[in-house]
Amino acid sequence: KQWYQRRVRGVSGEIDPRTRDSPPKEIVNRIINNIESPQRGSQKPRSPSPVKPFDAEAYRLARKLAKEVADCPPDCIMVRVKDLQKCPKALLPSELDKAHLEEYISDTEFRRTFGISREEYQSEFSEWRQQEVKKELGLF
Repeated sequence: KQWYQRRVRGVSGEIDPRTRDSPPKEIVNRIINNIESPQRGSQKPRSPSPVKPFDAEAYRLARKLAKEVADCPPDCIMVRVKDLQKCPKALLPSELDKAHLEEYISDTEFRRTFGISREEYQSEFSEWRQQEVKKELGLF
């Protein structure tokens, strides 16, 4: 408190308008030094990232899918369900529409995976229900 009174009031006892609103330089320097070089243990440990890094198997699968898809025209691309489920969506080839992965499954595999035919799926299920089913199967 004394340093503040000396700093603000000065020799004559009147408030110096230049220093009235600014804190003393010692405090400012201490704050700056603390920000630039904090003491050990003063920082809270970082929590692990919720995003898991991709493993080598995911990259291999993504390269395999990219090779399979690269040679096919867009209307005849067929991919196995197991590959679509295992490959992280961020690594899927850009030729695949990630919102409609069920379109790239053969009819036989579609029936085996979904339990109904493709026509029934598209006609009887509303859009939100289709998305729920795809989430359950890992295709969304």
